[in-house]
Formats: sequence, structure tokens, C-alpha cells
Amino acid sequence: MTARRTLRQKPVTRGATVSTKQQSSKLPSKRRMRQPAIADVIATSLEADIVLGRRHPRERLIEQDLCEQFNTHRADVRLAFFELEKKGIIQRIPNRGAIVRDLSPKEVTEIYAVREELEIMAVRILPFPVARSDIDKLDEIQRKHSSAIDSGDLLNVFYSNLYFHRTLFELCGNTCLIETIEQLAQKVYGIRSYANAFPDALDRARRDHVGMIAALRKSNRDELIALTRRHLEPSPEAYIRAYQRRFGGAGAEP
Repeated sequence: MTARRTLRQKPVTRGATVSTKQQSSKLPSKRRMRQPAIADVIATSLEADIVLGRRHPRERLIEQDLCEQFNTHRADVRLAFFELEKKGIIQRIPNRGAIVRDLSPKEVTEIYAVREELEIMAVRILPFPVARSDIDKLDEIQRKHSSAIDSGDLLNVFYSNLYFHRTLFELCGNTCLIETIEQLAQKVYGIRSYANAFPDALDRARRDHVGMIAALRKSNRDELIALTRRHLEPSPEAYIRAYQRRFGGAGAEP
């Protein structure tokens, strides 16, 4: 009888041991799931600060300060840095840490020269006529962009402008071209705030969007190409002027 009771107890003991291991194995998994979420919050917050001009080129991003701000640990901050560095928004320098990406006037000019060629290529190969549903979608995005301008919501101005152009270029149907345009756009996220600080530049962007939609409705490719080229001008011009005022001349390397 005693032996039989012992045999019955063993499976229970093993079951309890497995349950404990399962519970303990879930804890690291929960931590792993939590880290990217916190890192995403940090990355989104820093990106917003940079695109709104609250953080400037060459400004240091202090890990400990961010740990305290977001009540987290360095692993989350470094993961956020990694994601922002992939976008080209910040850079990490050995023995110096992370800084807001500094683009020289020469680099900005080169990036925008390539962007112009690629974005014009996208609208040149875009098939006409454009579906009514696609034009309606662009119209709705533009209304949100215009509303953000009127309310002074510069963060939504920035992101609704990105969404408008992403939606427009997706109409070309060339996945490789669309991805390359997106990658180059990310590299200059940090310079957009310089043009957005001027109401005239924002109003010009709004008029450009309206004109692009009208060109799509009329299947007027020449007008669409001209507006695409014109739309890229204000941001690099404003950034280069501010850069030269701050650093002098063409600016030294950081």
C-alpha cells in the first residue's frame, strides 16, 4: 500500500516541477516582449523631437537621461538608438555615444538630387488614368494635412505629408523604387522642421498637394512632374541656410 501511494505521488511531483519551470521560462519571454515596446516608445518620442526641431544636429543623446525619463534600462534605450540609426536619423560614434545625425550641406544636396530623380521616375511611370478610389484616398490625406497646418499641429503635418507622398509613389507599382524613395526620405527626417517653421512653406506644400491631386485627375503628367520637383525645394534650402548660420560656411565635420 505504501509503495502504491509513493508511485501515485511521483507524477504529481514531476508535474509540479514542470509547471514551475514553465512559469519561470515565461518570465524572460515577457521581458523580451516588453523591451521592444518600450524601445518603440523611446524611438517614437526621439523621432518626434528631431523632426519638430526640439533636438538639433550634433546634439548628444544621453542614455542615462533617457533611462530616467522613460523609467527603463539601457538595453531599451540602445534598441531605440539602433532603430533610429537604421533610419539615418541619429548616428552612434565610438567613445562618444549617440548624437542627432548631422548632415552637411553637401550631403543634403546630394540626397535631394537623388530623391528628385527617383521621385520623378515614380510619377513618370505611374499608370494613367488613376483609379477614383486612389485619388479619393489622397484627397482625404491632404484634408488631414491641411487641417494639421491650420491647427499648428506640426507633428501631424510631418506625418500626413509623409503618408501623402508614400501613397502617391505607391501608385507607380515598382516595389524596389518605392522602398528606395522611402529610405532616402528617412535620411532627411531631421531637416524637415527647418522649412516647416515658416508658414509660407507649409502653405506652399498644401498647394502642391492640391495641385498633384488635380494633375492626377486630369492625367497631366507634365504638371505632376513639375510639382514633384518643386515640392522638394524648401526643406534643403531652409536647412542649408540654418546650418551655415550655425556652423559657418559649408560647416566642419562633427
